[in-house]
Amino acid sequence: MSLATALALPSGSPGAFPYRDLIVLCAFSVVLATLVIQGMTLRWLIEWTGVRDDGLVEREVGLARAETARVALRALEQEPPSISQTLQRDYEARRRSGADQSTGSRAERSSSTASVQRRLIDAQRQVLIDLRARDVIGDAAFQSAEEELDLLELTADPRIRSV
Repeated sequence: MSLATALALPSGSPGAFPYRDLIVLCAFSVVLATLVIQGMTLRWLIEWTGVRDDGLVEREVGLARAETARVALRALEQEPPSISQTLQRDYEARRRSGADQSTGSRAERSSSTASVQRRLIDAQRQVLIDLRARDVIGDAAFQSAEEELDLLELTADPRIRSV
């Protein structure tokens, strides 16, 4: 911002700002020092202070995956077995492992299966929003789990599904 402001000062002979070049040079030097010099020392500072990742976000993402998969499985129990078998296996695997098991895009899925999957994703999204509202998970975990739901939602879309 300071460099942009300095560059916006009028130049040229009729309305030239006095010492404009010096101001631009100073602004550039400040930007260079704050970005480059401090940026180069950041890794050393983190190592020196001993800051370590505590794995909190990964635990929260795992919790969010398990809770959303649990809700999807509960909702799937109300669907006809012919529609829910494939989705149920995928959500069971996701709930057990805590890892993202994509529901995949299979050509044999009917539009009714895609409709069921969209309803399940809506239910999962509501649970995820509730987990965030109750401060069970943080923003980073919420965004990561929401991204996974977005990808699952894309696989349910018949326009995206590969044939």
